[in-house]
Amino acid sequence: MKNNTKKFLKAGLVMCIAVLFVGTSAAAITYNPEKISLVSTKKTATLFGPMRDEVELKYYMEEGLTQVIGIQGGAGPYIWKTAIKLTQDEMAAYTDWTMTKVNVAFSADNGCPTIGVRIYVYDKGTVATRPGPIIVNDTTYTLDVTGVTTIPLVTPVNLSGHEDLWVAVEWTQYEPGPGVYYAWLDTGTGPAVDGKGDWYYLNNAWGEIQTGGPDYDGNWGIGAIVEGAGLAELSIGNIKGPMGIKADVSNIGVNDANNVQWSIEVTGGLLKMVNKTATGTAATLAAGTSIPASLGTFIGFGKISIVITATAQNANDVSATKSAFLLGPFVIGIK
Repeated sequence: MKNNTKKFLKAGLVMCIAVLFVGTSAAAITYNPEKISLVSTKKTATLFGPMRDEVELKYYMEEGLTQVIGIQGGAGPYIWKTAIKLTQDEMAAYTDWTMTKVNVAFSADNGCPTIGVRIYVYDKGTVATRPGPIIVNDTTYTLDVTGVTTIPLVTPVNLSGHEDLWVAVEWTQYEPGPGVYYAWLDTGTGPAVDGKGDWYYLNNAWGEIQTGGPDYDGNWGIGAIVEGAGLAELSIGNIKGPMGIKADVSNIGVNDANNVQWSIEVTGGLLKMVNKTATGTAATLAAGTSIPASLGTFIGFGKISIVITATAQNANDVSATKSAFLLGPFVIGIK
């Protein structure tokens, strides 16, 4: 948990969204169309760093958390959600890891000194614009400190078997707006990551808050902390010719790398006539070992560019770029 005192920077902004409030009487169900709206003000914050063997999957940058959002209009209490959507772009390296905590950015010094939240984790939806079934929602917490608070999940969520995961914070606001702000956006460093970083649920509908204009173009201060044995660490070295291209893909970490894929791409030459590619895979690359990567002999003349990449399911991508000269079938002067 972090406690950072912040400086007030900007008066509230408003994004109006229509809502129906439904009431009942002895005679019939009636309704009164009213409005509630998202309102915001700006704050500042500092950088968060994950622990060893823990990774925070997020879109926000804490130093950019400048816009603080609340609800106004209609009648309270106001219950709504902010959310991020994690996809395989973010989760692929952590397939066998587990989500154990959620980070939530909260402003306690701007009209809402304390607020109750509930954490939701949803599965992938049938469409890209809303989540699917609820996986867990048994974690509640009372936020009362300005900054990013780490909330342990009552029920951890395994990442395996999930293509997407939506991580949402349900806010229950009792104080009437305007002048009540608490949920942070990183508009200071944005923009919002489209389709991922700025979802909200209000008036029974999901939307992206960036549609409210430039003042709302940021990512929510929400991060999913996942834990695991650790990542493998790939490297590319020993790049050489002269007949074709050869290199070593190594695992220099302490954990085995799974589903390793490598590629060698050579382009350039006289009149850009050279365009050669080779690929390969390995189911497992043990820690401290290497596999060869190679592109067979090819013919051309002139300066060429060599790009070698390596990926694994549980490692960050690596690449190496070299230049050389092609003289017939000979690759010389790699540097």
